[in-house]
Amino acid sequence: MPHHPGPLRIAPLQGETTSSLICRIAIRYGLEAKALRSCWHWRNHQPKHDGGGARADAEVLLNAAGRQRLADLCGIEEDGLARALPSWGQEDTKLSAGKDGVPAAAWRIGGAVAGPVAFGCRLCAARRTGIDVRVVRYAPLWSRVCVRHGRWLLDADADQPHEHLDVRHLPEMAAAQRRWTGVARRAVRAGAEPERVFALAHAVVAWWWDQALHWERESTWPRRLHQVAGGDAGGDLEWWRIVGRDAVVFPEVVAVADALLDPAMGELVWVDSGAGRPRALPADGMFCRRLGERVGRTWLGHWRRRFTAVR
Repeated sequence: MPHHPGPLRIAPLQGETTSSLICRIAIRYGLEAKALRSCWHWRNHQPKHDGGGARADAEVLLNAAGRQRLADLCGIEEDGLARALPSWGQEDTKLSAGKDGVPAAAWRIGGAVAGPVAFGCRLCAARRTGIDVRVVRYAPLWSRVCVRHGRWLLDADADQPHEHLDVRHLPEMAAAQRRWTGVARRAVRAGAEPERVFALAHAVVAWWWDQALHWERESTWPRRLHQVAGGDAGGDLEWWRIVGRDAVVFPEVVAVADALLDPAMGELVWVDSGAGRPRALPADGMFCRRLGERVGRTWLGHWRRRFTAVR
């Protein structure tokens, strides 16, 4: 490949991994990604799954010369790449060991660089780029619904073939994503970090998910799970329970996050947890009953199991 600016202009997508952009550049030049990667001196080996397949969430860190090489190849100024690529400018000790001026690169796992990594929507990418190509980007769980195309975008770290789940017939998914925007604003006004509020709510609902097989009155989650599995999870129910969990429980996670920011709900937690004498929250207490109402399970507060609140 030439070491001067290339003839094509290939813009990054917002939040895209540098590795994903390199793969898209290779496609536009009619090359295998491995051939294009020879433009850099690599300090380590590409991450792979235990079975030997390349990880979709692998990320690339570049030294200064390496960043300039990428800017030349895609025809985009470095400041534009810096705004779009979360890993841009991050250094690695492996990169400082090489000669100055030699374009160098180091592999990392994306989740350890800039947060959760997910597949992008291919249909949205095709509208932007004109080609059907896989895109990998940094995306927290509260931004995984492609509202335009009705897709839940899956984590890119798992060794499984699906990039998205079909949620076109589950309007509550897009509604929950819109609702989260307001919940996040409320968290900021309350002096809380939205990320921590979401993580707490997710932990609570994930615990419910683990118990839900014993809930005879639970009908919403099974319906959603079969829907995202293409209509019927069939004999692969356990596999779909793993792959589909975060999508299926997303509306409830947002509802619980909203409840956690409600001062009135906080008062119920204080009373139910012993009013100054800490104890496990009773499943039939006022907080759990009110929370059950908020997530459309009025019977939840009468389920005679106990869980320990994460305070």
